[in-house]
Amino acid sequence: MESVEKILVSGAEGIGIQIGGSELEKFKRYSQLIKYWNEKINLVSCPDEEELYRLHFLDSLMCSLGFDFKGNCKVIDLGSGAGFPAVPLKICFPDLEVSMVDARKKRCDFLQLVIDDLHLKNSAVIWDRLENIGHSSEHRGVYDCALARALAPLNVLLEYAMPLLQCGGKFVALKGFNIEGEIKLADNALAILGGSLEQVIPYSFPGEKGRHVVVIKKNGVTPEKYPRRAGVPAKRPL
Repeated sequence: MESVEKILVSGAEGIGIQIGGSELEKFKRYSQLIKYWNEKINLVSCPDEEELYRLHFLDSLMCSLGFDFKGNCKVIDLGSGAGFPAVPLKICFPDLEVSMVDARKKRCDFLQLVIDDLHLKNSAVIWDRLENIGHSSEHRGVYDCALARALAPLNVLLEYAMPLLQCGGKFVALKGFNIEGEIKLADNALAILGGSLEQVIPYSFPGEKGRHVVVIKKNGVTPEKYPRRAGVPAKRPL
């Protein structure tokens, strides 16, 4: 086993995820696809292979600290980009029903290529803005879990995520080291959108300050007017 694969396998084992040969083959192929397409459409900021496996693949799996992905629950990845965190989670939890949203056509084309190449069943790509799908009957109030990684401040993310969740569902956001200020600024959005802060789980990789998994639970119905029209949540956060 190559050292980069050992990083992933041992790191995943530490959070209760077993990665076998078939999963490793998928991660290897996924890595190849990212490297090839990164030169064309700039998917991630030129990581070496170790960074890709540790800071993207393993980092994506940290979502499992805040949600139980076993079973066939419905998951939506907001602003999926190169497929983080949805694709690593789908590789490790194949029963998930996953939707990946991105507003950029080229990234959606890449995500569809990954789904087809890795034979990821029950996976879909949605080319649209998050503000739009939040008002679609096909997506509003139907998901068990929404995910986001490196996308926007928490008070903005909540306006995208909460309308998509069913009551009792959870929003899991992967965040960096300085999280207290973001959480405080999100109090108003939580009150308006029907959510509450459930957990903030710290984790870290060698050589950095640390990161956090932020878990929000949806307790009530989100008012119909949210999310507001395209661009407004980011410009005027709740």
